[in-house]
Amino acid sequence: MFGKMAALFQSSLIFRLRRMMSQIWAKVTAYSLLSVVTALAAIWLGPFIPSDLAFRIGADAAEAILNIVATSMLTVATFSLGIMANAIAGAADSATPRATPILLEDRTSQNVLATFLGAFLFSLVGIIGLKVGVYEDGGRVILFAMTLLVILLIFVAFIRWINALRTFGRIPDTLGRIEQAVEDALERRLAHPYLDCHPLKELPDTAQLLPICAARSGFVQHIDIHELQALAEAHDMWIWINRAPGRYACSVRPLAYLQISEMSEDLAGKLRRCFTLGPMRTFAQDPQFGMIVFAETASRALSPAVNDPGTAIDVLRRAMGILLRWQERADPERLHDRIYMPGLGPGDFLQDLIRPIARDGAGIVEVQHVLLAVLRDLALGQPDVFTAPARAQAREVLARAEAALTLDSEKAELRAIVSDLLDEA
Repeated sequence: MFGKMAALFQSSLIFRLRRMMSQIWAKVTAYSLLSVVTALAAIWLGPFIPSDLAFRIGADAAEAILNIVATSMLTVATFSLGIMANAIAGAADSATPRATPILLEDRTSQNVLATFLGAFLFSLVGIIGLKVGVYEDGGRVILFAMTLLVILLIFVAFIRWINALRTFGRIPDTLGRIEQAVEDALERRLAHPYLDCHPLKELPDTAQLLPICAARSGFVQHIDIHELQALAEAHDMWIWINRAPGRYACSVRPLAYLQISEMSEDLAGKLRRCFTLGPMRTFAQDPQFGMIVFAETASRALSPAVNDPGTAIDVLRRAMGILLRWQERADPERLHDRIYMPGLGPGDFLQDLIRPIARDGAGIVEVQHVLLAVLRDLALGQPDVFTAPARAQAREVLARAEAALTLDSEKAELRAIVSDLLDEA
């Protein structure tokens, strides 16, 4: 739990480092360096091994084993990378391109590829060391033992990779990963709905405030709240966040508005660096992005080329399960007392999820039935949070369905669900 919450309040530098370390090249590089160091370590550890032990265990066999590993692992790593690339491309085609970052951060595939490439480099360094004679008798014993360990790691990686390939990149697997990412992100934000700032319901008169605009356009991926608070305290200013995580910032949409007596270019630069911008939204502080990813996946499934309403229904059920956990804190903490932050809007969540599916599935009564049932259940399960937005969305869903459906019996069935929702106290 602490680790999840820490992701909300990490500094901009830590956020960027974690994003970098979650990419596949970082893990592959780390494994490769470790494999090279391991192979070279046998040189220094060799003198501690009795020389006659090499003869007794047949340490000279290490070279033959290393040759086999070297000739196979690079091919296997390349082939596995191709499989992973095809699976991710398939997920982008069948779900949405916005889901590919989640698949790229899959630990199993990263560890497997890193193991294969690391084993190749280990064997390569070992063979070179044997050919140039840097390994003495004791060193060959160490190298032989390390080679056996590497083979064990390769075997375990193969088993994990075979098991992962059964589902990797397929729709159920992709939806499960999206669901987990959204659930974690929403749990973090609901525990700190305003990131421990003052709630911002409406901006004050901005004519009396100083706007801070981004140096370049992009989505706000992360805000370093701790650093903003420190700057506000040091310069006696108040900050109203205008572009919360997930919002698009540009020259005409300021990141924030300030109340300050004197502003310098250096301070403006420090304030801008508290906002991490990028070309895509992320789940770090933005759980609403998950509703968009869900909706895009459902819309793709409802397209005439795919014609898979079952996936759209699965999306709706998964999203409802997440939203039913919505528990707002009655009195959230206000540790950052000089910052005002917008909160999460249940109506925005429902609109991002429901509207695209209602539009693209307007003529499919099964999808419309589940849409309205989900809205009804959300209003029943969390009446204080979802009743008003659920009723608004239900009216819109019904209007789209009545315009697209042809059978009066189907329309009457949907009207009955909406009537139940509207009649709920």
